[in-house]
Amino acid sequence: MLRRTLLHAAGAAGVATLATSRRARADDILATIKARGTLIVGVEAAYVPFCFFKDGKIVGYDPDITALGAARLGVTPREVDTAWNGIIPALYEKKFDCIISGMTITKARSEKVLFSMPYADASNVMFLRADDTRFRDGDDMSGKIVGVQLGGAAANVVKNFELKLKAKGLPGYKEVKEYEHYPEAYQDLLNKRLDVVVNTISTLIVVMHDAPGKFKILPGVSDIKAYFGMAFRKEDVALQQVFNTLLATMKQDGRLTELQKKWFGTAMETPNTIPAEMP
Repeated sequence: MLRRTLLHAAGAAGVATLATSRRARADDILATIKARGTLIVGVEAAYVPFCFFKDGKIVGYDPDITALGAARLGVTPREVDTAWNGIIPALYEKKFDCIISGMTITKARSEKVLFSMPYADASNVMFLRADDTRFRDGDDMSGKIVGVQLGGAAANVVKNFELKLKAKGLPGYKEVKEYEHYPEAYQDLLNKRLDVVVNTISTLIVVMHDAPGKFKILPGVSDIKAYFGMAFRKEDVALQQVFNTLLATMKQDGRLTELQKKWFGTAMETPNTIPAEMP
């Protein structure tokens, strides 16, 4: 009986030690950042207005929030410009601490990374030349040349939408062109090398504002409400919680709305939890 009691006590102690060890490892990321004195963030600095170069400096909605998160940790922020198609692998290679760069929360990505609460609208729409009268709804993408970003969420959206077109008995796309950066796709759209670009509405509103009279937006390519989130390694729950607390506070005190109006020209409603249905 004594032996069984001792074994039980030893087992309980082992479980407690393991749990403590796991919590310690989870907190390691915060200790590392504070010891370094820098929060290193992975970005693609070519996605207006989330993150882009202006006068040789990386600016945007995301860097503004990153700066607030870094201040909360008592460190300085540093962005690392990274090719979008390889940004999640680079996160796990520990080239940076997290990704804060207009990343759409998707089912496929949520299997690889830990997302923050949503902080901007990422719903996908069609982006067209202002004088193009061929489009009334999503069905008119049938037989057209479509542009998306390589590795972007819209690539999966247009792939799924093509299946819906074919299920209706309509032809699929003539071609899907994938671009390293979206500005190249917008230029090809203007030059009539593309018929339509698919991207998020929050970004495209700003592109339209910066190029008045050249583009227009139509819904109809996706019926799922999508959102942007910050991405963390699965084990870095402590860092995710820092930014979730920051975002929740910013929603309450109005700072998030102020930043949205600054960078997008409008405020956005976003939930405090990730919706069950994701693109």
